[in-house]
Amino acid sequence: MFKKIILLWLLSVVSIYAIEEQNIQKVMDSKIREVLSILKDKTLSQSRKEQKSVRVIDDVFDYNTMAQISLGNRWTSLTNNEKAQFLNAFERKIKHSYLDKLRLYNNQKVIIKELKKARSNRITLETQVIGLDDTYKVIYLFYKKKQTNQWYIYDVELVGVSIIQTYRKQFSEFLSTKSFKQLLESL
Repeated sequence: MFKKIILLWLLSVVSIYAIEEQNIQKVMDSKIREVLSILKDKTLSQSRKEQKSVRVIDDVFDYNTMAQISLGNRWTSLTNNEKAQFLNAFERKIKHSYLDKLRLYNNQKVIIKELKKARSNRITLETQVIGLDDTYKVIYLFYKKKQTNQWYIYDVELVGVSIIQTYRKQFSEFLSTKSFKQLLESL
């Protein structure tokens, strides 16, 4: 029973550092600037840059919700243990993907463009990444958690492509021919 309570608590925990609506733009601008500063710091090893960068952005992402959306209806059929295993593996995968993108950093500039309230519980924050040859949009999708009235990122669109919807499609295709255990191993 105690293990079950701990597991459910772990699954429901979202960072205490989420964002209030009126501060989304300011907080995200600050976090993006801090990550860019870390990436430009020539005194840090690549590994240290990655560790510090993840710590900066980690607290505004709701990995639990992201994991649930990415599995779709399959999430509800999982045991608590499978949910915990998937959440852990999925969070690692998301962070690894983020770190892969950071390794491509080459002094691009990031501009916060526009905050839009799509619905009462959904907000998008559009940013632009400006490089030497290209400019592209990165849109952060936020939702308001009812219990806390705080805002968390549940998806990111890179040049019009949803990261979570891409995973959802990949996972659905994978699970149509393979087992959940194989999916966990692949992550």
